[in-house]
Amino acid sequence: MLLDTSAIIEVLRHPRTSKEFRLIQKHIGEEDLYVLVVQLAELSDWCIVNNVPVRERIEEVKNLANIIPLDEDICLQGSRIKNERRKKGFAGFGLLDGLLLAAARSVGERVLTFDRDFAEEEDCLVLP
Repeated sequence: MLLDTSAIIEVLRHPRTSKEFRLIQKHIGEEDLYVLVVQLAELSDWCIVNNVPVRERIEEVKNLANIIPLDEDICLQGSRIKNERRKKGFAGFGLLDGLLLAAARSVGERVLTFDRDFAEEEDCLVLP
C-alpha cells in the first residue's frame, strides 16, 4: 500500500494509542508499505513548518516504507491521471496526486489517503 503524505503525517502526529493511528494501522495491517521519493520533500516541508526534526522523520519513513523512484513512466502516467481526475470534477487533484497514484499502480498497490480528491478510484482507500 502506498501511503499518501496525509496518512504519513497523521501517523507521525498522533501517539500509537490514538484513534487516528489505530484507524491507519487497521487498514495497513501487514501489507508492505510504499512512498514515492518526492514525498520525502513534502514531509520535509511539513517538518520545517511544524518545527519537527526533519532527518529523524525522514529516517522513520524510510524504515517504514519502500521508496519508489520517480521515472519517466510514472511522470507520464501521473500527468494523464491528473488531467482525467480534473475532468471528472476533482479540481484540487494535483500533479503530485497523479504521480502518487501512478507510482502505486506501477507496483500493483493501492493508495491510503485522507485526501477526498482520490475518491471514486477503485485502488484508493480514502479515510474519513
